[in-house]
Amino acid sequence: MAEVLDERLHARVARVADTATTHKLRGWSVGAVVGNETFVQARPIVRDALTEPVEDVLRTPAPCILASFHVGTDDERFAESHPSVRLARFRRWIGTRAEAELDADTRRRIRDEIPDFLARSATINNDSELVFLRFLAALHASGALGAPFATPEDVRRALRTTAALLGDNHINVMVSDGRTLGVIHRGGTMYSVAPPLPAGRAVRPDDETRAAARHNLLWYDPDGPPELPPSGAERVAEGIFTIECLRPRLLAKD
Repeated sequence: MAEVLDERLHARVARVADTATTHKLRGWSVGAVVGNETFVQARPIVRDALTEPVEDVLRTPAPCILASFHVGTDDERFAESHPSVRLARFRRWIGTRAEAELDADTRRRIRDEIPDFLARSATINNDSELVFLRFLAALHASGALGAPFATPEDVRRALRTTAALLGDNHINVMVSDGRTLGVIHRGGTMYSVAPPLPAGRAVRPDDETRAAARHNLLWYDPDGPPELPPSGAERVAEGIFTIECLRPRLLAKD
């Protein structure tokens, strides 16, 4: 998995750098849920070009790990002029959103629909966290936020409510409670990548099938290239779906 993630990440950086040689990896955030505990690590600004995020991403032995990355200009004021890359979290939920800032009317409409107890939990104060909190508000309205665990159907329903408030613009959101990954994918390119088995290892077909089913990289690129997906990858159709974290190759839609 480390090799696959490293390849995708650096392909993205290289493609951006083709048009602006000063672009590079500027920061990242990684989060996971283990039991009832959430773990979020953020490196909002990275100045050392040799610093790599893959170790941070794969350090936590969790069923599902979310990560977000910034690729931007070599500018000392980059962190001040761009939204925080830190993942949002609340209780045992974590989430992230790929797009830039919301327009003022949408931001006000979403903020007005977030209950006070959720609004008081905001720590990042950017639009990505605002959309995450609106998703949690939809879970709360259905009673699923206070349940021991939200069902995949609960998660998809809350994501549909959230997406409806954001109009027809691009929206790519990932949320997880460690059991279920919920995704809104509209715009850009998303790949589902099964990591290859280690070279040189002889395995039976049944073992290979089971090993492939236990791991999956869901990779979003805001302007992915139009050519065929990379080796081992399938392009994910736009829509709202969930994945059970212990069965990461199976996508469920309504």
